[in-house]
Amino acid sequence: MMNAIKICVFTILVAAFYSYVSQMVPQTVTYPPEDTELGADMTTEDLVAAGEEIASGKGTCLTCHTTSGETGGRFPDLANIGLVAAERKEGFSDVEYLAESLYEPNEYIVEGFLPGMTPISDPPIDLNDQEILAVIAYLQSLGGAATVTLDTELRWQSEENAAGASTASQASASAAPSSENLSGEELFTMYACGVCHSLTDPTPLLGPSLYDVGNNLSTAEIYEAIMDPDAVLNEAYPAGLMTAQLNAVGFYDKISSGQLKTLVDYLASQKGGS
Repeated sequence: MMNAIKICVFTILVAAFYSYVSQMVPQTVTYPPEDTELGADMTTEDLVAAGEEIASGKGTCLTCHTTSGETGGRFPDLANIGLVAAERKEGFSDVEYLAESLYEPNEYIVEGFLPGMTPISDPPIDLNDQEILAVIAYLQSLGGAATVTLDTELRWQSEENAAGASTASQASASAAPSSENLSGEELFTMYACGVCHSLTDPTPLLGPSLYDVGNNLSTAEIYEAIMDPDAVLNEAYPAGLMTAQLNAVGFYDKISSGQLKTLVDYLASQKGGS
């Protein structure tokens, strides 16, 4: 009980800091599908198509980026990124700039925007090197011409890929952590979600009750509420509070894409005891 109180106090103290970076997400998130299958014999055109699927799905790129030429979003529009990428950072080719923007997104911030993008190779997005190459091919195709293949080597890649192992199957060969088998209920408890949200009672706590969240939100909306809590904000709750809470327990650093799907599915099953 005391630990729960300490977490609540902590979130209130740091909420003011996190709230200033919360801005409206330009479009609704697409809930991640299963991993896109990549083959060593894929052409660049095939890679572009796969990259588009990853960007709009598992990669969650379109959670914060538009591709329509619109301005005013939380992160830069990507409509012509393939055309301007080579001009963004001195000494960087278009491929190098795009790679760095995915592996180390806060190394270069486009003027007029704030840092905040999570490295796409880290949890919870956790794209492997081949998936990132596919996303780069797709980004190159937006206003430009794609040139990368699955044999393209980048200095940000893992050592085993840099050594020359570039088949798509290699990236998924690593064993999943034992925590990957945790249930949605166990994940809900692990990340202290119950401190602010009730699953057994419609009465709100520090955050809204999730007693019947599956009746009120789609899986895509639940996913968005977790990944960008301030995208759609209830006026009864302060901006930044949930983000601060999740950062306090290391949620965004620790959870994998598989665990995230398990948690979302669990919440979607909460329908008020029906």
